[in-house]
Amino acid sequence: MRPLYIPLAAALILILLLLMVTTPVNGESLSSLDACKDFAYSTEEDFLTAGPVPADGNPIISDGDLLNRYHTVCARNRELLSAWDIADDLGLDAADVLDVQRELVAFSTELDDPRGRFKAGDLLITNGAIIPNVALLSLFQVGRDLGLDAVHFIGAEEKIIAFALDAAQREPSFWLNGQLVERLQRYNIDIWFSTEGTELSAATTQILDGYLLSARTGTVVVNQATLLPATVPADLPNRGVDFGLDAVTTTRRGDRFLMRFSTEILYRKEPAFNDGDILRFGDGVEIHHSDLVAPFEPRARFLGVDALYMHAEPPGFNVFLPWILRFFRGIAGGDQ
Repeated sequence: MRPLYIPLAAALILILLLLMVTTPVNGESLSSLDACKDFAYSTEEDFLTAGPVPADGNPIISDGDLLNRYHTVCARNRELLSAWDIADDLGLDAADVLDVQRELVAFSTELDDPRGRFKAGDLLITNGAIIPNVALLSLFQVGRDLGLDAVHFIGAEEKIIAFALDAAQREPSFWLNGQLVERLQRYNIDIWFSTEGTELSAATTQILDGYLLSARTGTVVVNQATLLPATVPADLPNRGVDFGLDAVTTTRRGDRFLMRFSTEILYRKEPAFNDGDILRFGDGVEIHHSDLVAPFEPRARFLGVDALYMHAEPPGFNVFLPWILRFFRGIAGGDQ
C-alpha cells in the first residue's frame, strides 16, 4: 500500500499556492503599472472580457481596476489598496499616475474603507497617504465632504513626487486647518479636482460637480461652459445643464488645450457625446467609448468611464520644426 503522506503533502502545497494567488498581500507590487505610464482609465461597470485574458488569469474586469488602451489590467483594485490591506473591491472614481517607477498613483474610491480609515471622497496615494476631502475643499469653506470624481496634479514632476512621499508620513488629520494649502505652496504644486456633489451656497463660490477646482487657490479652474463646445447648453444657471466632470487630465503645466475629460451625462444633439467618450477641451469627442473599450471585447456595449489619465506634453520646437522648414523651403523655391 502506498503511503498517504505524499499525495496529502502535494495537496497541501497546491492549496497554499492557490491562497498565494488569490489572497491580497500588504505591500503588493504594481507589477503591470508601467503599461499605464501613458494612458490609464477605469470603467463605471464591472464586465467580463472576451478578449485576451489578463495576466492574473481573471477575465472579470472590475470598475475598480486601472486599465490601459491595449487590453492590459495595469493594477487590480486590491493592488491599488494594498497599503491598507483591503480585500474588498472599493471601485475607482479618479486616478492620476504620478510615477511608475515608484508605483505612485493618486486615486479615490467609490466606497468607504470598511475599517473607517478613509472615505470615498478622500484623496489616496498608493504609498498609504490619505488626504481628506474636506482638506481639498478648505479654501472653498464648504465644511463637508462632497466626494471626489476627478483628480490631476499640477507642477514639476519631482515636486509632485516629493509631496507624495511627504504625504505618506502624515496622518489624515494633519491636512486639516490649512496644512494642505501650506504644503502645496511649499512644493509649488496644485491639485485640480472635481466633486460628486454640489454646493450652491459655498462661502467663496458655488461648486457644481462639473467644475474643475483648485485645492491650492480655492478657485474654479474651468467651468462647464468653457470645457464643452459653445453649442452645448452646459453650466448653471445661465445655460441650463450641469453635465458633470467624471474625469480630467492634461499636462503637469495645466495646459487647457491639451485637457481631456469625460462627463457624467450624455448629449444627443451636435456635437453628440456620451459619458464614456473622451472629450477634447471645448472641441467634442477625441476617443469614442466603443473604441476605448474594444480591445477588451466586452459583451456589453457601454461601460462608462470613471477615471482617466493621459501623459500629455505641450508641443515643443521639434513639433513645429518640419512646418518651419517647409515654409522657408517654399520661400527659397519661390525666389529661384
